[in-house]
Amino acid sequence: MSRAKAVGALTIALVTALGGCDSGPSQTEQRAVTVKHLASDFALAHYREFATRMDALDTAVGALCAAPDQALLDAARDAALAADVPWKQAEVIQFGPVVEYPERLGPKIDDWPVKTADLETLLVSEEPLTVESFASRGTAVRGIPVVEYLLWGPSLTEDDTLASLSGRRCEALVGVTGDLHANADALVAAWESPWVDWAGAPSLADEGPWDFPQQALDEWTNRLAFTVENIRVEKLGKPVGDASGGEPQPDTIERRYSGASLAAAKHALAGVEQVWTGLDGSPESGIRSLVQSEALAASIDDQLADAMAKLDAIPEPLESAVTEDPGAIVAAQDALQALQVSIQVDLAQDLSVTITFNDNDGD
Repeated sequence: MSRAKAVGALTIALVTALGGCDSGPSQTEQRAVTVKHLASDFALAHYREFATRMDALDTAVGALCAAPDQALLDAARDAALAADVPWKQAEVIQFGPVVEYPERLGPKIDDWPVKTADLETLLVSEEPLTVESFASRGTAVRGIPVVEYLLWGPSLTEDDTLASLSGRRCEALVGVTGDLHANADALVAAWESPWVDWAGAPSLADEGPWDFPQQALDEWTNRLAFTVENIRVEKLGKPVGDASGGEPQPDTIERRYSGASLAAAKHALAGVEQVWTGLDGSPESGIRSLVQSEALAASIDDQLADAMAKLDAIPEPLESAVTEDPGAIVAAQDALQALQVSIQVDLAQDLSVTITFNDNDGD
């Protein structure tokens, strides 16, 4: 354990011991409890659920490709959509093995949009399509976007997708799903050890990116704001044409083939809300419990609810909305921007959080 960590651990121990003389725990102790909850009850729990649902998808895909029929195709599609829920809710966790080397599992799991030309080239080649072969390929032909493309595409209409699932297309579906399942399991393993300790008890961990709970809290708070920003800019802004002079860009739509684009945005915002409020019913399990100003906490509650309501108001599917009702998209973006500002300015000040830059800035 480093000197800084040792001093931090001693400080928390002394604060805890002295806390018995007053009416409640100190801010330092509260922060330590909250980041521990977030590491275990949110991060690890979501990744475990994702891995469990990936196991179900793996099984469903195997059954579909063994004897393709519409019922099995529907079951595989349902399993894919179900697996996406905990994964997208965990999008706020843009730190740890999901982005950092040597694992850097995030792009292997979900590098969107799918590179259709690269995938189609692979499908007509003589390259192997085993789980092991996908594990050695680039992210352009791996992960959830490829599974989605094979289950719902290649056409955007419901034509003969079932008929296409034979030969190499189904072989590829089995291979890429197995690779995705393995990466989901690897993400769980990395969080079980060492990340649940590094993120949940940084003062006590022998290694890790942070020395104190406040530094971990800084990371979580920044990620709340960045996730809201990414929903606004990446999931909504690019498709509606914010980066292309107002010209809609349907090729940038996440989950385009399954029509689950807006669902993905809502799941990501739901993850933000879960980190804010907590998941297990304990008042200390979310960042909201640390806020000194109840007026600020209530305001962020309202802004989260408003942003979700504005997302709900965008007509499905997003690909149609970008041309037929862009005003609804702009309204959602405005609500998300207001929430982002409150997190980065008011909440950061209340919690003494150091604001950093979004990894996506400049993309």
